[in-house]
Amino acid sequence: MPISGIAGGKNQSPRPFDSLRSHRSGSVSQESGESKSRCPEEWVTGHADLVGALVLLAGFCWRVWLARATFFNTDEAWHFSVANQQSLADVYHGSLTLAHPPLLEFVLYFWRHLGTSDLMLRLPGVLAGTAFCWIFYKWLSALWCPRIAICGMVLATLLPPMIVLSAELRQYSWLMMFGIAAAYLLERGFAKDSAVWMLASFLCLCLAMLSHYSAFLLAAALGVYAIARIIVERPRATTRAAWVAGEAIEVALAAFLYKTHISKLGKVYRGDPLHRVFDFYLADWYFHPEKQSFARFLWRGTFGVFRFTFGQIAVGQIAAILFLMGIVLLIVDRSEPKKIPSSRLIAVLLISPFVVNWIAVAAGLYPYGRTRQCAYLAIFAIAGVSFAVSRMARVGTLGTLVVALGVVTACHAFGTLQGRDMLPLSEQRHENMDHLIEFIRAHVAPADVIFTDRATSFQLRYYLCAKRTVEFDRTPDGLETFRCPGFRVISTGAYDGELKASTFQEQLDRATAEFSIHADTNFWVVQGGWASGLGESLQRESPEFAEVQPHGFGRYLQIFRLPPHPRPDPSIPQAR
Repeated sequence: MPISGIAGGKNQSPRPFDSLRSHRSGSVSQESGESKSRCPEEWVTGHADLVGALVLLAGFCWRVWLARATFFNTDEAWHFSVANQQSLADVYHGSLTLAHPPLLEFVLYFWRHLGTSDLMLRLPGVLAGTAFCWIFYKWLSALWCPRIAICGMVLATLLPPMIVLSAELRQYSWLMMFGIAAAYLLERGFAKDSAVWMLASFLCLCLAMLSHYSAFLLAAALGVYAIARIIVERPRATTRAAWVAGEAIEVALAAFLYKTHISKLGKVYRGDPLHRVFDFYLADWYFHPEKQSFARFLWRGTFGVFRFTFGQIAVGQIAAILFLMGIVLLIVDRSEPKKIPSSRLIAVLLISPFVVNWIAVAAGLYPYGRTRQCAYLAIFAIAGVSFAVSRMARVGTLGTLVVALGVVTACHAFGTLQGRDMLPLSEQRHENMDHLIEFIRAHVAPADVIFTDRATSFQLRYYLCAKRTVEFDRTPDGLETFRCPGFRVISTGAYDGELKASTFQEQLDRATAEFSIHADTNFWVVQGGWASGLGESLQRESPEFAEVQPHGFGRYLQIFRLPPHPRPDPSIPQAR
């Protein structure tokens, strides 16, 4: 046979092991491809803490930017005015006019010596909000796996309302930080069967109660969960004794706060200090039996809680359904019968805060719904949603991370206004307030009078008075006046609400008479807070104010000069 034929035959006839080698080569190639595809998943799962830290860093930077980019709303300015006193005693007495415990004001009294820029004053809240996110992640890791913890971390850190709550000078980031620390340390106390961890949990819970009164409900919910675990797990006697001692301390602190503050709120806010005391501005979130059924109120309020937490209507509604499904999955879960805590105990932990709040709603003691007063429920809402998403999506840690980031992106892209005390970012840009103050300094003369409502007066005290301690005079019916260098401000009373066209002339006449303002004094009206459109309303509804020329700085800041027109002569006694 020719050599070429042999060669051709050799090329045409496969060797005995060629097919086996080809199969092995294909297998190796396939395994290599699968290994490469698993690498991102394995890396994310193996570096969950690092991924969480990166998310936390992004959330911290976002909070710092927001704290610097926006001006103080009226509540933030109010908190500063209470803390900006000559002594701690003055701060404490001032805090009794607030509907919150005094911890934030005490911290702010000392912190202001480090600086009084908006960012510096908000920085403790930013740090507290960031700490909350990390402790929340560790708490979820203790309850479940890193996959669920990563999902919860992303939502708690990057959802729009969670960022806003941390970037404001308010109590909510402190409440959230101490509240989640109490929950996490409680888990450690049971896991270690340790009295020390148990007492540390109660210390954090007491600090939460000194931050915001909604912590009373949180304490009750964690108490229900702890009782269930004690019954099921039977910890050591020392651990149980520590828990009983902690409960006694909590009750004593609650009694002290009630006697020294809560019981006296009726004198400040007109009404029963417990029963719907804040109904005058939270009426939509208090239960009124004469208006609707209890079940309907809870239905609307529950979806409202999730809408507030996620900052978007559709996503909030889906999240509420996912939370309910997560509770059901926990109750029927039997995959890990020896898991501690059991899935059913975790279900008790997640649902107890809502049930406690429902009981408080039925008694008229607390609001419920799309309001920041229920922000503490976000802890358990996000936890339940994270569990449901991770369980039902049937994807790994990387897939869960992508889903959570997608939810956050949708909430930012299609977010909705949260209510009367959360302004859109575009309207709360610091430049708007800067331009308003520049306008006042350029156009308002020392002999003129600035007339405003009480909410806006706190912003003027902070920005116009250069953050100095302000002393003011108050009339028996609540009108107030104070002076900044070169300016005099008169504000309406606490219960007069925002300035409205329908009552404006009456309020102006009352202020003129009470403070003996000369009839030819020039008046400038400033509107801030969460109200808008006063000048335009006066133009439409009152012929005597048809000539006003409003100058707006965004939607929620406005100033205009009143045209000359007859006002009551203060030398003539007014009818009362």
